[in-house]
Amino acid sequence: MDDQRKELRKLIAQLRPVQGPRSTTREYRNLDEQNDARTVLEADGLQFTNLRHRGEGRDPPDCEAEINGVRCGIELTEFVHRRTLEKSIKAHKADNRHRYYHEWTREEFLEQLREEIAKKDQPRDLKGGPWQRYFLIFWTGEMHLGIEELTDFPDGVVFECELITEALMGLDYHPGRGYPAIGIPVVRKLAVIR
Repeated sequence: MDDQRKELRKLIAQLRPVQGPRSTTREYRNLDEQNDARTVLEADGLQFTNLRHRGEGRDPPDCEAEINGVRCGIELTEFVHRRTLEKSIKAHKADNRHRYYHEWTREEFLEQLREEIAKKDQPRDLKGGPWQRYFLIFWTGEMHLGIEELTDFPDGVVFECELITEALMGLDYHPGRGYPAIGIPVVRKLAVIR
């Protein structure tokens, strides 16, 4: 029992103090990523087996699973307004109770989403495989990015990808909705034949 308490205290001590209890050390971040993948895939209604984290140094992708008998790579990343998060963390460390939240515009959201997708859509950095399907899963706890914004903001926009076949945005808990997952529209780039 003492070992369990010690481990629990260690886990709690490394949690980020603001904007969702995200892990700040690799050991627990791997568990966060695997749990995020499970939560978002389930919320999207996908049936999967053999979900596992690939381990440090074996990414990208962070996780892998089988969906309908197909081997899938799953890359995970947090969608957050970094400057605002850092400002809140700094306030917390200074023992200031004030927290900061970014109010996203559609343009800001799409610009950051486009940058994040481009960064993660790098086939040359890929490890393992072959991957018949490749998921990019974002997790966000941003206060001003709820279901409505995440459904409306990407409306009419499609992101072209070389590697990513599906993209999803997972959200923190919503009363009555659980942990929602919102699809981000992606299509495969057509290869140019010369």
